[in-house]
Amino acid sequence: MSSTSDRETSDRPTGRPRTIDPDAVSLVALRLFDELGFDAVSMDDVATAAGVSRRSLFRLFPNKAALVWGGLDEFASRFGDALRERPSTESSSVALRAAYRIGATFPDDAVEVTRHRLRVIRANPSLEHVGAATVTTLTDAIVRFVAERDGATPDDLAVSVRAHALAAAASAALTWWALHGDGRPEDVVDRALALLA
Repeated sequence: MSSTSDRETSDRPTGRPRTIDPDAVSLVALRLFDELGFDAVSMDDVATAAGVSRRSLFRLFPNKAALVWGGLDEFASRFGDALRERPSTESSSVALRAAYRIGATFPDDAVEVTRHRLRVIRANPSLEHVGAATVTTLTDAIVRFVAERDGATPDDLAVSVRAHALAAAASAALTWWALHGDGRPEDVVDRALALLA
């Protein structure tokens, strides 16, 4: 006859602990935020809906805002890599349009989460501060790129206006796509930036 401690030990799963997919957890959270409202959903609600413990959720995401902003770094990385790879003979406008198209080309399995993410951010302007540092870094890189390509300085008014206008147009296009558009986000961004050409 086995003791209680033997039964407790044998009932526990053996081997490696279950791996939690942060993207899957984000999607569950973003669906909840999009349907019920960001402020109406707690981290406990997210943990329950995602089928993970509260502790595991907080290990992956220290707060609710982190669940929302998860994809910005990947976009910035794709965009930055694409910008560095553009031929030096291209104008700044052509190079930035091509780099934005690449940056906005989300993998198929990230399109839904990106749509929810952008809708939640749009509905909750207070979330914008969380991604502000990355957005500022990205915009500063665009300013430097435009200045270098156009043979100007980063503090030139025309450089600053052009760089910020392109960044704002791309952001507005992605938000429009999330709220109204069908199809692929990169196509909407490309169409929007063509309006500035």
